[in-house]
Amino acid sequence: MLREEQIDIRRRRAAEEQFRIQNLGRNRVFSDYRITNPTTGGQYRVSIRGFDVGDNSCECPDYRTNTLGTCKHIEAVLASLRQETPPQLRRRKAAITHPEIYLHYGEQLRVGLHLPPRHSDRLRALAEAFFDPRGLWKGGDDYQKLIELAECVPEQVTIFSDAMEFMEREIERHEMARRERDLLAQLEAGESPEPLRDLLRVPLYPYQMRGALFLACRGRAILGDDMGLGKTVQTLAAIELLARERGIERVLVVAPASVKYQWETEIHKYTGRAVQVIDGTSPQRRSLYRQPTFYRLINYEIAVRDVEELNVWQPDVIVLDEAQRIKNWEAKTTRAVKRLRSRYAVVLTGTPLENKLEELYSIVQFVDDRRLGPAFQFLHDHRVLDENGMLLGYRHLDKIREKLEPILLRRTRSEVLSQLPARTDTTVYVEMAEAQRTLYAEQSHALARLLQKKYLTEIDRRRILASINNLRMLCDSTFLLDEETNVSPKLEELGELLRDLLFSGPHKIVIFSQWETMLRLTATAVEKLGVGFALLHGGVPGKERRSLLERFRDEADCRVFLSTDAGGTGLNLQSADTVVNLEMPWNPAVLEQRIARVHRMGQHRPVQVFNMVMRDSIEERVLRTLAIKSSLFAELFSGANDELLFASLGQGAFLQTMRALVGGANAEEASTDTQSVSEVSNDPRRAMVLAGVQLLESAAALLGGATQPNGEAGGKESAALASFLTEDARGEPVLQIPLPTPEIFQRGKSALLSILRALDPETRP
Repeated sequence: MLREEQIDIRRRRAAEEQFRIQNLGRNRVFSDYRITNPTTGGQYRVSIRGFDVGDNSCECPDYRTNTLGTCKHIEAVLASLRQETPPQLRRRKAAITHPEIYLHYGEQLRVGLHLPPRHSDRLRALAEAFFDPRGLWKGGDDYQKLIELAECVPEQVTIFSDAMEFMEREIERHEMARRERDLLAQLEAGESPEPLRDLLRVPLYPYQMRGALFLACRGRAILGDDMGLGKTVQTLAAIELLARERGIERVLVVAPASVKYQWETEIHKYTGRAVQVIDGTSPQRRSLYRQPTFYRLINYEIAVRDVEELNVWQPDVIVLDEAQRIKNWEAKTTRAVKRLRSRYAVVLTGTPLENKLEELYSIVQFVDDRRLGPAFQFLHDHRVLDENGMLLGYRHLDKIREKLEPILLRRTRSEVLSQLPARTDTTVYVEMAEAQRTLYAEQSHALARLLQKKYLTEIDRRRILASINNLRMLCDSTFLLDEETNVSPKLEELGELLRDLLFSGPHKIVIFSQWETMLRLTATAVEKLGVGFALLHGGVPGKERRSLLERFRDEADCRVFLSTDAGGTGLNLQSADTVVNLEMPWNPAVLEQRIARVHRMGQHRPVQVFNMVMRDSIEERVLRTLAIKSSLFAELFSGANDELLFASLGQGAFLQTMRALVGGANAEEASTDTQSVSEVSNDPRRAMVLAGVQLLESAAALLGGATQPNGEAGGKESAALASFLTEDARGEPVLQIPLPTPEIFQRGKSALLSILRALDPETRP
């Protein structure tokens, strides 16, 4: 009944859509047809061999997977032919004039043989050896022998391309299965098989080696390990094994924009392979596509636009990272990505079996579009609905697991606990949103002008630090700067990260941020996940801190601990096993203090550390500088609040350090500022105006741009002026201004004497 309903649905769709049909052969009925959808422009080839269900075939994805023996394209052609074909002709079948080996798309894919009425004894012997009386494959895996014998019979045997592809895949699948068993047996015997030696520039843990073997030897597979177990490393190792064993040369990695550069970093780190990141305008991308490479990295949005170019490249392997991007089978991204073609495929997802069944089905389709059967049958068998069609639950999940076992590998952290390192650090790169870029450019422009000065006053230094502080806050959220908007790709990425972690096991997570405001925004995101949390900041009284810690430690539902650097020292948070830094502290010691709250003596579980870094920002520049000159920054930056200790630095060292942090950004603005200085240098009147503007800017920064010790933006004029007010011996208020260096003081003294001489006629020469 269900199958008949589905066939009727396809017949109704065929009647509703205005297909264009073109006969490609000479026979006016039994022929091949090109059918075009004028709305979408999609085209498929339909072969008509009879008027009964199962007689015909189509190239479309629905026909290949629905097991019905028909589709809307076949039904559209048949409906057109019925109007012109006499009833007696509709009962006939296309004549078989020569032997054909084809692929039968029934509930099981099976090779079939169309045998003509007149045939040789050797062809009859071949048919009896491999096919049943209906002409369908008897069973077994001796496809190679069939191909060889088909070449030896007197007749010319046609092997259709999909049948040949199916047989080649089956031959390879059996070869690789034997290879996997042999290599695993050697590993378990304590040997080091030659193909597995030095796959990457780092050694693999035993579970990672088995993961790489699984991915390489299964050919098309899903790796659903817990986050932090090294899915990327296992994938790169599997690709190296495929390169050695199967000679692959082209690998396409499709990943979210926020992580494709992370793939580039890890490919450089672990392999010596050429890697190309696809970005830019359409002409720029076309230019990149013409260049040879081993790895090609692309984000989902660009992949949707460039499907045809990517298929022309003919990748041997396609890797889908964060495969939940194709969980909605009706989405434009999903449909486009599933048009990508490759012999091998690796799909990476953190929680495959915890997703909705519809989402799981969509992800599995990319690996094997027939693994779970047709969608209508899958949902009918496994969903429990009430009388109104509302979903109540799922059933027969054991059967799903059984079907997925050959293509899905999933290990939890608890399963491989003894093999895990004590601590794993991961940098999570995030792409800046357009609204952030605008504000970031404004702050960068102001900072670039300051850094072009040859001499910095104390106010200038404070303005520089305030600008840098603003840039760092913008990397977290625009709300930290304007208190109105909340554009924050970091919070979006954090939401995905928390979803993976919290729903993949009993993880407890500590999240650090310098800014209390950012933590409150994070708390809102955590609440939406329905998870309990505790929030610690500098304003929490000492008595309440103990109860926060006890709640996080003892309550199973309290799984997230949010903390400013007030929690970076003196706290024991080893009930957690994960640390997330929403921004990197500039002082490496502060970073280690944070992590040490979790990764400490008495911690019996491996600890994951995730450091979130905004791409193409001051955060990424500081991260790189820390990696190269951590000792320098250890001296420059200290304190829980990231205060810059520049008092001991000379003028040149401070400027050099700040320019290094900002990098080459805003070079155009900087050159413009330099030009303006040179223009006024020969005009005392313009120089005086410029000096006056700088005085006003400094006063504005003093009154409105001061920062509080905890890094939050301040605006209290009285606090800003307090450091300049004192009292004389009589108790009268006095404005006290710090003197600059002796050279600047001498310049000011000379200028003042010149003014006095100009005003006193007796002193004029």
